[in-house]
Amino acid sequence: MEAWAFSCRTAEEVGALVRALGKHRYLAEVDHRLHWLIDAALSDFAPFDAHAQAFLARRLREPELDAASRDPSLWRAASADEVAAALAALWSPEPEAEARRKALLALALAEGLGAPEHAPFEGDVEYPDHPSLVLLSWTLHAVHDLDAERHAGALAAMAEAGEEIDVSARVEHEGPDLGLAELLHGAPRGVLTSELLVWADGPFAYSDYVFRGASRAAKLVDPPEAPR
Repeated sequence: MEAWAFSCRTAEEVGALVRALGKHRYLAEVDHRLHWLIDAALSDFAPFDAHAQAFLARRLREPELDAASRDPSLWRAASADEVAAALAALWSPEPEAEARRKALLALALAEGLGAPEHAPFEGDVEYPDHPSLVLLSWTLHAVHDLDAERHAGALAAMAEAGEEIDVSARVEHEGPDLGLAELLHGAPRGVLTSELLVWADGPFAYSDYVFRGASRAAKLVDPPEAPR
């Protein structure tokens, strides 16, 4: 996969980008997930409070549950709005955000999950920290499923690029690794320390066209920086 760097500098801009990537005409499926630690740290306001209470009830029912494991059920499906709200709550420059970040770290340490040892957005791409707290992925239609009129923009971009492509394969987009390091230290005073990376496989021109459109829809200041 290759990464595009988006010029998001605030949680609001990241939220706008997540919404844009989840509703364009090339999208086949979207999968956003939040770890239970997010709900627990943000349990002082909706909609996270209900999910936090539900997880506490589950732990009472399932005392053998390892809440620090890689069990997929420790992440729940979330809407783009919930993802945006979670990032805004943790990356806000307001004083209450610092309290929530401290709560997040305390919860993680209580489960035996170590504090991050690297700077935010500088972890190992191949072996991200456990747990990734916010999971973002989008699946685009395969090229042969695109409509000549409805999807004319990307089809024209791919025709102009002339790259060899697998027309039957769906295209996968994945969001950045957002673990403890990023959520605790990734936006001091409300400003991200790095551009946001979104990864893609498949035809370069296809993803580049979609990403540029999403950047415009999110009203970002600059277009995404392509890997080539």
